[in-house]
Amino acid sequence: MGTGLVRRRRWSMGRSGLVGLVLGSGVAAAMGGGSADNVMLIVDPTDAESMYVANYYRAARGVPDENILYIKPHTNGYATFAASNSIGFQGELLNRDVRDHVDYILLMPNPRYRLGAAGLVSDACSPVSLFAVASCFTIAPFADEILGGRIPVTKPNWFFSSGSDPIAFDSSTKYFMGAPSQHPAAQRYFIGAQLGYTGQRGNTLDDILTMVDRSVAVDGTRPGGTFYFMETTDAARSDPRDPLYPATVQNIIDLGGSAELLMAVLPLGRHDAQGIMTGWATPNILGGDFTIQPGAFCDHLTSFAGTFDTASQTKMSEWIAKGASLTVGAVQEPCNYPGKFPRATIHTLIFQGMSLGEAYFRSAQFVPFQMLLYGDPVTRPFAYIPQVSVPDAPPGTVAGTITLSPLATTDNPAAGIAGLDLHVDGVLDSSILPGESFTLDTTLLADGWHEIRVIAFEDSPVKTQGRWIGSINVDNAGLSSAVSATPTAGDLDTAFRLDVSSSGGAVDRIDLLHNGRIVASVPGASGSVDLFGQNLGAGTVDVRARAHFADGSIAESAPVRLDVGFTSAGSPGPTPVAFSYERTVFDNQPFVVGFPASFVDDPSGATFTVVSGPSQATVAPGGGGLPYRILTPAQGAAGSDAITFHVQTPSGLSNDATVLITYVEGPLDGCIADIDGGGTVDVNDFFFFVVAFGLGDPAADLNQDGSIDVLDFFLFVQAFQAGCDA
Repeated sequence: MGTGLVRRRRWSMGRSGLVGLVLGSGVAAAMGGGSADNVMLIVDPTDAESMYVANYYRAARGVPDENILYIKPHTNGYATFAASNSIGFQGELLNRDVRDHVDYILLMPNPRYRLGAAGLVSDACSPVSLFAVASCFTIAPFADEILGGRIPVTKPNWFFSSGSDPIAFDSSTKYFMGAPSQHPAAQRYFIGAQLGYTGQRGNTLDDILTMVDRSVAVDGTRPGGTFYFMETTDAARSDPRDPLYPATVQNIIDLGGSAELLMAVLPLGRHDAQGIMTGWATPNILGGDFTIQPGAFCDHLTSFAGTFDTASQTKMSEWIAKGASLTVGAVQEPCNYPGKFPRATIHTLIFQGMSLGEAYFRSAQFVPFQMLLYGDPVTRPFAYIPQVSVPDAPPGTVAGTITLSPLATTDNPAAGIAGLDLHVDGVLDSSILPGESFTLDTTLLADGWHEIRVIAFEDSPVKTQGRWIGSINVDNAGLSSAVSATPTAGDLDTAFRLDVSSSGGAVDRIDLLHNGRIVASVPGASGSVDLFGQNLGAGTVDVRARAHFADGSIAESAPVRLDVGFTSAGSPGPTPVAFSYERTVFDNQPFVVGFPASFVDDPSGATFTVVSGPSQATVAPGGGGLPYRILTPAQGAAGSDAITFHVQTPSGLSNDATVLITYVEGPLDGCIADIDGGGTVDVNDFFFFVVAFGLGDPAADLNQDGSIDVLDFFLFVQAFQAGCDA
């Protein structure tokens, strides 16, 4: 439920920077190298636990506000999911201008981990009737194909490689046979995972938060543990994996690591397990005398590891409770297809620096319809994380054009720094080569506070990222906004009084934002509003103010931090208050409209009703009662639109509030100059085309005549210059 199009991307790269990108040794902006900057969090706004863990994870990992989306992750069946959540989150990626670097979709803990999908995927062994919810986000780019009902359960995952060659994952890239490609069968994906499940046979909340802490702490430490490959007497589960064990053990040893092949179910007596691969239905994970090191991937290839509704077989949640950071399991009888489960090479890939999620997806041969990736997928224990600093970062107020000259280094003896990206408020702004400087025109930004991130990329195949995070305070027009809170600590029942103010001109309203979503709005140049801990979620909470001036200008405040405890007495409170606000969106992309309101009641007991509208968009199915709706603009949508809502809780019925929607021209689909698939035509596409053209890659065959020649070059230049509007 982002705020939408407050600032679009702009490129400030000079000619020398562009030439360097074209002629350099592989720098590619916002591409791969999994980190928290590449994650979109899916948060259930009706679930206090989901909101708490989202706040906790955001603070621990440093996830940008623009990368947090408040929607209930599951729906009643895959058809509804495809018509709502699938299009909603992809449209939000474009509306927020983060499509070019979001690769992972991470679901916060919620009461559901699978949904109905009968008749969509064929399997002669056992009918497929359930998908893992997280995997529904993985396969979102080809949801229409799935709804056609002609896909076998053995559909290839084209990011998969049968070897142990690492490669950075990029959701904007199409893959075929393990490599980027423009082959007709090439496919885009996301890496979908669920951070945890706290229902029966799942994990405790403490299990999940502890897992997050240890996963963050182990990143880039290259721990000294051992990878254990367990050969068991269970032929159905062990035999599909055993053939690769000896070679994988030797590969890890040759790379300088430690690995062992053991004839047992678990590595009992060993207390340095950096990864475990076994095949057994009922391993005694929690009771076994062994220790799992932080950052480990562990799994046991069994049918019901992810079916939490049955006591049969050991659940994959036990790996997390024991100390692992990521695991995988089936949410329904998968039959004995080795291609559904990760190969032994996953551990070689992890040891070479890939994130756990990338390594899993690289080692799983089939699309993971029934497989639930569970834990923290951006954990990267063996990565060489670049160190980044910005010595000339301005300490005070800035105006006009500023220069940022970052320094980046890596300890990787086999790699250097390929390039650096500048993100402003979570959005990619520009890219440079090492030794160059960013030029940031602050007149294109709103006055006030802005977060800036400098992200450095290794020139290795893994493209590991490191970052520096800071902020600037812009003053070009003399505009300002501010927010303060009383108290600054409390719990879910606490009413936090937020006082907002602004100066510099006539003000229409001041919005309050939390994790990128509008949570309240105050008319005029100043005022106060009460928000309860329930409305923000427990944990470390940052709230910002955004003043909207009558002339269209904006001023951003620095955030105020609240500490919200995860406790509630469940006391009744005042009548709910709903808030009106405005949002600008693309006219050809689905989007999520949030319904902000203040109330003390548990969010699971609140019912949001649409009173009227919209007139130029359709409402996706499955949103009844929820604190948001997913909308798709009608063809020809333009100008203004509106949707009016109110909320009912045990404490009463709120006022009616209205979200005013403004449509602007969106990116065109199917544009041949959009080489990277990011939804826009920019310098990334120019770079990718030139490199592909020079290498003779099929991606440069724009006229699809089977050859790469001057005709393709002229076709690209024409489309690039026209911005694909021709």
